Amino acid sequence: MTNDIANRKLLSALGIAAFYIVLTSLPAPENLSPEGMKSIALMLCAVLTWVSNLLPIAVSSILFTLLTVVTGTVPLDKAMSYFATPTIFFVFAMFCIAIAFQKSGLARRITLWISLKSHGSPQRLLFFIMMVSALLSSFLADIPVCAMMLPICLQVLDQNGCKPGDSAFGKALMLGLPLACTIGGVGTPAGSAVNILAIGMLQDMAQVDISFFKWMVLGIPMVLLITPVTCFVLLRVFHPEMSRLAGMDEVERQFKELGPLTRDEIFFLILLAVNFLLWCSCSLAGLSLPVAAFLGSVPFALPRVNLIDWTKDKNHIAWDILMLIGAANALGMILFENGGATWLVDACLGGITGLHVAVFIGVISLFTIVAHLVIPVITALVAVLMPAVVVLAGNMGVNPALLALPMTFSVSAAFLLPLDSVPLVTYPAGYYRMYDMFKPGVYISLAWVVILTPLMMLLAPPLGLL
Repeated sequence: MTNDIANRKLLSALGIAAFYIVLTSLPAPENLSPEGMKSIALMLCAVLTWVSNLLPIAVSSILFTLLTVVTGTVPLDKAMSYFATPTIFFVFAMFCIAIAFQKSGLARRITLWISLKSHGSPQRLLFFIMMVSALLSSFLADIPVCAMMLPICLQVLDQNGCKPGDSAFGKALMLGLPLACTIGGVGTPAGSAVNILAIGMLQDMAQVDISFFKWMVLGIPMVLLITPVTCFVLLRVFHPEMSRLAGMDEVERQFKELGPLTRDEIFFLILLAVNFLLWCSCSLAGLSLPVAAFLGSVPFALPRVNLIDWTKDKNHIAWDILMLIGAANALGMILFENGGATWLVDACLGGITGLHVAVFIGVISLFTIVAHLVIPVITALVAVLMPAVVVLAGNMGVNPALLALPMTFSVSAAFLLPLDSVPLVTYPAGYYRMYDMFKPGVYISLAWVVILTPLMMLLAPPLGLL
């Protein structure tokens, strides 16, 4: 780190500390307790620290959790209980399963098979890659799926002479892959860490339980509807410059070399199927979803399976994300319990709670998509918005899940700029610039809201959410 960068970070840290001191020194507004004022200030300072990457994520996450104790906002035992949320165990299990998927070799087989099924059509290739990536990302973490699909995409682009920065098909493919993985993340709770974080916060704040199956009934239709629309928009904005793809003979040769399914691939498919059944039926066995997910991940590390080698694979687990989830849950719960969320909702939205719930679903979805430009850390965004959404639902007299689920879905809808971690997997390849994402992103964002709102209104009654 250069001296200039170090000095800027030091000044930023001092500025954030001064911001907290000034904010908490002001007279508390009416109906807001001093603890509520502190919880709002801590949340804002935490978000600023995470967005600016001022400190390592793990360090800042633990720091702000402990600052809730130092500032007298909550006692230590309560802060620690919020930090040690069961969500962490679920996300840990998902990281383990993603590692097992990568080691099984199944990812390469799938990507080569997709390429063959395109029959040389660039439009079909984009569609198949996006649909398969979206479905895989519904059950596996977004970033590993995107990273595992990337090599075959780069191979196709290279064999067809697609120049980075100039090729329209290169832009469509390099944008379509991360967008599909992002969309797929809303399909099931397993698709993204923020999904299970939202489920846990909703349970703690409003005593509303969203099962794996109930989420999937809403999420999978959304994935199946919006992914083809996204593909269509990309092809309209970036029309492929070629009518046929070259290099399919090489892809076919590589696919044939794989031969039949290997032992590791078979083991992974069997264990994933067992996990899926366990996730959907865990409530029947009296298990919570995080416990079921962790138990389901253990067989991947058993002797003679060996799809997880802890000595080698522990470094592939994003420990900083686990710390961030704990801190986001702690700060969000404290904001809710100390009345900070209630005050924010009354101050900002108190006069418009009489609108129809469908209008609110659309407004919250669009607002969340735009808010991602300001708070690109989706875990922090959920922590900020969930308490407010629960309070707002209470004021409107509707099931909190009716507003919380569209908000959580839309947190993942990072379509406007490549600020999220998933688009950053393909961005370094150089096939598109930041502004290339904005034009199709606007249309996709509008389509997202238009599809999500009626889908929620249609499926909410049979699921007991309306």
